[in-house]
Amino acid sequence: MAVARADLYETKASEGDQFNGFAVQLRQAWLNQARHISVTIANESFSLDGDITLPALFGREPELIASQVWHTGGLRLSGWAWDPQSPHRRVTIRVREGDQQVAQVVCDQHSQALAYRDSSDHGFVLDLPWALADGKPHVLSIESESGAPLAGSPITLCCAPEGIEGLVNQLSAHHDSALIEVIEAVAREQSLRLPKSAGWHLYPAWANAFQCPKPSESQRANDVGVLLISNGDAALEALTLGSLALSGNSPGRLVKAHPSDIAPVLLELLNADCTSIVPVWAGDRLRADALIQFSALLAEGSAWGYADCDQDLANGEPGHPWFKPVWDLDAFIGADTFTPGSVFHKDTVSRAVARLQQSGHGTFDWHMLMSAVVLITEEMQARVAHLPQVLYHRHALSVSSPEHAPACPQRLLAINWLCEALAPGAQVTPLADHPGLLRVIWPLPMPLPKVSLIIPTKDQVALLRTCIEGLLNQTDYPDLEIIVMDNLSVMPETLEYLAELPSRGVKVIPHPYPFNYSEINNAAVHHATGQIIGLVNNDIEILDGNWLKEMVSQLMRPGVGAVGAKLLWPNRMVQHGGVVVGINGLAAHAGNQLAEHDAGYLASNLLTRQQTAVTAACLLVHAPLFEVLGGLDEVRYPVAFNDVDFCMRIRALGFKIVWCAQAQLIHAESASRGKDIAPEKRARAQREQKNFTDRWFSQGEQDPFYHPALSHDYLSGPYGGLALPPRATTQVRYGGGKVCCLTDLDGAKRTFDWRAADANPKALSGHQEAADVV
Repeated sequence: MAVARADLYETKASEGDQFNGFAVQLRQAWLNQARHISVTIANESFSLDGDITLPALFGREPELIASQVWHTGGLRLSGWAWDPQSPHRRVTIRVREGDQQVAQVVCDQHSQALAYRDSSDHGFVLDLPWALADGKPHVLSIESESGAPLAGSPITLCCAPEGIEGLVNQLSAHHDSALIEVIEAVAREQSLRLPKSAGWHLYPAWANAFQCPKPSESQRANDVGVLLISNGDAALEALTLGSLALSGNSPGRLVKAHPSDIAPVLLELLNADCTSIVPVWAGDRLRADALIQFSALLAEGSAWGYADCDQDLANGEPGHPWFKPVWDLDAFIGADTFTPGSVFHKDTVSRAVARLQQSGHGTFDWHMLMSAVVLITEEMQARVAHLPQVLYHRHALSVSSPEHAPACPQRLLAINWLCEALAPGAQVTPLADHPGLLRVIWPLPMPLPKVSLIIPTKDQVALLRTCIEGLLNQTDYPDLEIIVMDNLSVMPETLEYLAELPSRGVKVIPHPYPFNYSEINNAAVHHATGQIIGLVNNDIEILDGNWLKEMVSQLMRPGVGAVGAKLLWPNRMVQHGGVVVGINGLAAHAGNQLAEHDAGYLASNLLTRQQTAVTAACLLVHAPLFEVLGGLDEVRYPVAFNDVDFCMRIRALGFKIVWCAQAQLIHAESASRGKDIAPEKRARAQREQKNFTDRWFSQGEQDPFYHPALSHDYLSGPYGGLALPPRATTQVRYGGGKVCCLTDLDGAKRTFDWRAADANPKALSGHQEAADVV
């Protein structure tokens, strides 16, 4: 039935080095009619003692969880635990020393030992408390929830603090400047090889260091009213009320409402003597200084604002932090991660209630109220403030991440109402595999705008053919212009295919000059006749014929300047999930460690949302906007960073950049150009990096859609961990603006709508060059 190698650590082995244990997972189908289990040495007649007769019904039923634990050195334990009776359950492992529990962990990581199972994510890695590194022996029992020991338990370890931990331990006992110099030198050396960030599992200690309340006895939040939203669970309400009793969290007024109909209670709060309203769900807690911080958040005229939140875990520690971006309508539509930990100016709520009443909603739930607030925010182009600090703690029974939320018909109804008000004809639907997440199909203008797709190429005819044939035969878009820029192709089969394309309506333009990606695309635009310019790599493969309509529908929304696609490697891992600017002082693609259907941090891999930049491997932009900006920067960025720089210049004009999760294509990155290995290519890449850093990060600017508490180092990558230390947590405000606002040389201002029928970039003559507006 099974073959296993006896090389696992087994503490009960009486011979050898104790690395002679084995574990075998037996399938349930094998055991249904089984009565006897025996084990022999492979290819030998020797039988092992300990035959098992089934079923074993004498006394208490045996522990069914299969498991293994081993000591991997230092204060780290690793292993796995799997329940064959409930294969999708995540087993919790506890570590005890005597009668005292010292640690626990949920088995939810990949384990190679279970690779042949349908689900291998039942492993764990556990870092034990530093207190055990005292140079003394400790006998640890590692047990499942039922108290049964894991195979390999108990484990005896004896550790003394070493490395950085040992130095810090000495520093806490003896504050010595010379010791500090040693620690700094070692830290600098290690930072060259290791991520400059902390893993997510270290969030409890990280939060205790960087998310501490700053209560002030001299301040009270008497101008804040608290709306307690509750289904009537007294125990959950007590948790919330207990947090409100802390210093600084005594509200001016507190009322309780049922989530399905908050209208009567809300009107009572609006008539009270308070200027702002903080909603709190029963069971959630506020940080000790939360109401004071919320009150200050609206002091400079924002319509509403929000802070970050985390979750109270079952063991009492904080976990699952939601580090939020600046206000993003698209992200809110997909999943409401913004309102847990929010504060609203009373006038904003009053306007939202009035809008609902005008629409015939005399009664309304929380989701409808929030949709009305968002509608008012968008229509008035109101300011929304974000304080990047954890002020709000969600209770242990709440979802750890938005993709785990169940379907919510009330929110679906409310978001439908919101999107219909923003764009009549918009349709909102849940995601198939995650019914708690939503997507919008925005209406397309009629007739559809003409799209000119520009494809630079050099040989690689197999890739080019896949791309072109997908555009011609699979893409469902009636008014499509394809322009192929031939950059010195020489292979006969390539030249033959290029010669064939004009007869099929494809423009082929020779570009017989050294490779300069920016220059090639800029030259191609002179031959384009479409209202929309699409930059497309020759290694793109079409997966869904609706991809271009999806991207155009996003681009034609008010205020959107450019749209990027979700790009996948040929093995369906994510190649581009948006660009995070500032990683390692430069920029990096998000989502590279995710598979196509993985949710990602706060479901970011599944939800259409704003980004600071997207890749030009598949990017749509308004043709007049491309012309006004002067296209891609041919001088500073001939190969790399031209798309990121281009997007940032678009945002500098007040436009949004949207990453479209529903437009998915295959992208074999750099298949034609190759990697920057040659010395001259490395030198060019370094010049481009320096140009990018000098232009965009000389003053320490940050990506507004990437939280300052998230890792910024290259090794861990976007969303790969916690920043050490987090960047300055100043208040960030989102302000609605005109579609575009350029400043005249004389200081006057003008607005320009790229979607207008008479859009004419030449009307901007006399303005500063848009490329210099930063």
